[in-house]
Amino acid sequence: MNRLRHNAILDLVRSGEITSQEDLMLGLKARHIEVSQSTLSRDIQELRLAKTGGAYTVVESEPAAKASEESWRRIIREFLVDVAVTQNIVVVKTGSGHASTVAQALDETGWPEVIGTIAGENTVFIAVRSEKGGKKLEHRIRELL
Repeated sequence: MNRLRHNAILDLVRSGEITSQEDLMLGLKARHIEVSQSTLSRDIQELRLAKTGGAYTVVESEPAAKASEESWRRIIREFLVDVAVTQNIVVVKTGSGHASTVAQALDETGWPEVIGTIAGENTVFIAVRSEKGGKKLEHRIRELL
């Protein structure tokens, strides 16, 4: 539950203007995650969130530190539900609220066929260089499941 809550908090902070702990609690409640104020305060500290310009942001200790290979593999295995390809677009389905986490993991793989990703709530669109690259990427992802 801790990991799920932390991912939801990071997603909320990165996707909108969270200006108070109350805003954060409401955002979590909308995702069906109940949390006490003291737990939320600890989460904010553990996640290294800070207020800048009146809104919470993530304070990076190292500039754009990339996830290890095992980390992105674990994220893909844990949160990915399905994958499909159509020409040069690969569509990945995730559990609700996990698309941005999966998109970031896919971006960090360094796979040459991936141009970029766009994430919604539970869907990731992956632009690839060619139809052949789409099929190759689908195969790579399926191997991880």
